[in-house]
Amino acid sequence: MKAKSQTQEIEHFTHQRLPNESSLQFKKSRLRLVSFAFFMTFLALLVRAGLILITPPSADVLSQLAQRQYHRSIDLSPYRGTIFDRRGEPLAISIRKPSLFINPRVFDPSPTETKALGKILDIPPNRIRKAGQKRSYFSWIKRKIDSKLADQAMALNIDGLHSVLEPSRYYPSGLASQLIGYVGTDNKGLLGLELRFDETLRGNSETNLLTRDARGKIIRGESDAAEPQKPGQKIYLTLDRVVQEISEKALERGIKNAEAKSGFAIVSDPHTGHILAIANYPKFNPNDSSTIDQFNTRNHGLMDLYEPGSVVKPFVVARALALGKTSMAEAFETHKGLFREGSLRIRDSHPSEELSTAEIIIESSNIGTYKIAKKMGPQALYQVYEDFGLGEAAFKTEAANQAAGRMMPWQKWREVRFANISFGQGLMMTGLEIVQAYGAIANGGQLMKPILVERIEDHKGQVLRSQNPTVIRRVLPHRVAKVMSKTLAEVVEVGTGSNAKSSDYHVAGKTGTSEKVDPETRRYAKHLRIASFAGFSPVKDPHLVIYVVIDEPRKKPYYGGVWAAPVFKEINEKSLRYLNVAPSKRHQATQPLKKAIH
Repeated sequence: MKAKSQTQEIEHFTHQRLPNESSLQFKKSRLRLVSFAFFMTFLALLVRAGLILITPPSADVLSQLAQRQYHRSIDLSPYRGTIFDRRGEPLAISIRKPSLFINPRVFDPSPTETKALGKILDIPPNRIRKAGQKRSYFSWIKRKIDSKLADQAMALNIDGLHSVLEPSRYYPSGLASQLIGYVGTDNKGLLGLELRFDETLRGNSETNLLTRDARGKIIRGESDAAEPQKPGQKIYLTLDRVVQEISEKALERGIKNAEAKSGFAIVSDPHTGHILAIANYPKFNPNDSSTIDQFNTRNHGLMDLYEPGSVVKPFVVARALALGKTSMAEAFETHKGLFREGSLRIRDSHPSEELSTAEIIIESSNIGTYKIAKKMGPQALYQVYEDFGLGEAAFKTEAANQAAGRMMPWQKWREVRFANISFGQGLMMTGLEIVQAYGAIANGGQLMKPILVERIEDHKGQVLRSQNPTVIRRVLPHRVAKVMSKTLAEVVEVGTGSNAKSSDYHVAGKTGTSEKVDPETRRYAKHLRIASFAGFSPVKDPHLVIYVVIDEPRKKPYYGGVWAAPVFKEINEKSLRYLNVAPSKRHQATQPLKKAIH
């Protein structure tokens, strides 16, 4: 009890004021006030007497301090140059789209606001919360979104949420996506010409200055991005937007009808080498990243290597004519569709006992083509393909990852290899090589350099680079080229290419049906075929060369005349009408021959 009493006394003592305590505190406060007043008066007298000089900070120092406290810069993606078609229609342009960002030090939405923002932007609320937890003054939330979504997000009036307009790539028609390519969120090229000419197309990065208070809160965040000091350069392609659209629609229809795996169509001007269209299917929408995958971004017409099949027979026969090894009237025994010689076996789809050189092309005879090639020999046959552009270095265009054809050296050929190569098996070519080779027949015998980029201009319109039509070499005498053109016209009128026939335009062309190697068995598979058709029109004054490939049609028969020729017909007729090419009289065969489809 005594100890408890002492503790209570101590507590009572510590909570009590000493006698006259308030009076002592008042006296101390008054003394401090009087001392401060005396000091300030004394200081003022010294300044007035000039004994002390007080210099304020310079304007530059204050400005730098203010900038650190009140401004923050954001480097925006560059304003890329436009990609045009040959008529000046834009294929890839830069527009402005809103991007949303936050100041994490201010951004503190309620759970309801977080959920609403996530729903508008289609992003998980947890991602929004994590962005708000960053120890910084800036973080992107979602970039380059629809303006309506940005307006809805900003209407939530969440502190620390801001928007800015930045350059974004847009493809008005979505055409030629595998060739043109696309860019990433930062506006850097990721595929196609966008990647190949990334440095050319990119302008200077834009810097957007955002005002904030000393606590890091943005005062002015919803502002337009400034124009770059130097926009990217402009690229004019040889593509024609309308011809490209015609080709893409016709190709898609044809592949779906054949239930095929993929395909492509290339359209060229035989006199200039200008590529007017490169259509691929499947395709993707460059404005929608969700449609992009490795397969549908592949430019099959420029990147794929395959065995071309019968479309190469005109090259072989034309060279034999030029060398005087045969004539169009010479007859060859074709053994009722089956030729045997030692271990060699060659079959024809349409058996016959005898065919002339012209009929060998019209009927697409493997046996006849082999016999003509035998008159030239392996070295000359090898030279045929080289001269017509197989593996030609000059065919290299500005497109990325372009392939080149290849073939085993003729010294290593056995007879079976020689026979196969004579009618388009056992060698690899690209679609571009085939279309340029047919261009040489169409224009009278000259192999042209393919051109995709016609010119490049700076932002003021000054031409920095241009390409003119270039002849690589002559591959056929003019006379022989015209004879072969007439024969290919017979193929369409009465032969294997009848499905390419037009009621308005005189068409020349050749079908192709080649076997593919099964990747698992590494043997030719009967169910894996490539159906193709190559040709040009009008025959007397060709405006277009077109090559169509349908890869792995699942519907029978697998022939090029069945699936590729109708696609050629649609592209040819619609494109020539669009180009205002006057219809030519329908060609009538002077010596009708039996009709075949191959």
